[in-house]
Amino acid sequence: MKICLAQIKSIKGDLTQNIPIHLDGIQRAIEWGTDLIIFPELSLTGYEPNLAKELAKDLGDSIFNVFQEKADKNNISIVVGMPIKRKGGIVIGMLIFQPLVPRMLYAKQILHADELPFFEAGDNQVFIDVKEYKIAFGICYEALQRKHFLTAKQANATLYIASVSKPEKAMVKAYDHFVSISKEFSIPVLMVNNVGFSDDFMAIGKSAAWNFNGEVIGQLPSSHGALLLADLKRNIAEIDDFSDQHPVIQLAKSSDLTELVQVFKDAKNHLDQQHIFQWTNTYPSKKIIEKDLNDKTLFVLKKGFYVIGAVTLNEFQDAEYQAIDWKFGGEKVLVIHRLVVDPVFQRNGYAKKIMDFAERFAKENQYNSIRLDTYTHNKISFEFYKKRDYVLCGEVFFPGRPLPFYCMEKKIS
Repeated sequence: MKICLAQIKSIKGDLTQNIPIHLDGIQRAIEWGTDLIIFPELSLTGYEPNLAKELAKDLGDSIFNVFQEKADKNNISIVVGMPIKRKGGIVIGMLIFQPLVPRMLYAKQILHADELPFFEAGDNQVFIDVKEYKIAFGICYEALQRKHFLTAKQANATLYIASVSKPEKAMVKAYDHFVSISKEFSIPVLMVNNVGFSDDFMAIGKSAAWNFNGEVIGQLPSSHGALLLADLKRNIAEIDDFSDQHPVIQLAKSSDLTELVQVFKDAKNHLDQQHIFQWTNTYPSKKIIEKDLNDKTLFVLKKGFYVIGAVTLNEFQDAEYQAIDWKFGGEKVLVIHRLVVDPVFQRNGYAKKIMDFAERFAKENQYNSIRLDTYTHNKISFEFYKKRDYVLCGEVFFPGRPLPFYCMEKKIS
């Protein structure tokens, strides 16, 4: 029995982008000979309760047919997350596609208090048989309630799988809980989490599989999407971290806009959590990002389906720059604006890759120097540019920020 936990970063509320991300993971799982693949809670839309009413679909919607086709043709069971409409309201749904079997719905039965304004609770457990296992599912909060697991165990479930969307603090509790119940009841437990901002928190991945002794047989990182391929019979697990998807930098396209806006929002939230208030609720705005895109000055760093980061390269200098005693100048000056890396992908060298590109761009287009500014409270960013030989030329204030920005410049030979 081989099970794949698909730890992904869902694009907020965007089915058109999330479905291909799922299909890519499914295809990889098929190539590994997987019997079952499961995705995180509300994976097709991202965990966004405020958008559930707008995004929810009927169980029989044709948009899901592609998953049934994959299951039928490849003899694989597929489990995805989606808000689903029912007569009484909307449920946090788990759609289950098995080969040559009508699709099934498991609706989260025990809701967290924060979910009650948006969802109604499901009313029964669902089990599926895959090879020698009778599998029970739990969705996030309810999976940490002992009574939910006991109901599954009393129905003779031999494998328990939790589909979640959890931040770091909640994952500590989840690990303790799943180790405990797998030991106590001698049952394997698997948990798949997402990565990236969800609702108002940062989900941190760390999807894992425990054997019937409560021992971890495999765990994914917190930094990025990946697949955990658990072979329960052999008591081992392997990781597919999408290593064959090499990042590329290219001009942004209109199809990137929605994700770009979300990347900037996530980056702002991440900075705010560190009390670094370099961006505001109105900057960078969607209008600014869209203008950069239309002007063909916005470049994106993409890996597979994901926008990892972005930067705007042009010759525009803010009026505040006039007060700075720039060191190099010359006839042609390139200015760097709004460099961003999605928090999910930070600390992997992607900012360096973007700046390498920017400096090559400057040389190839015969610029004399590069200018930029960085918030004085953002020490990591300042040190990053210093190491790249950018010289501090002065400070300026921009509207809405309590502290000044350092203005820096580098000569391009």
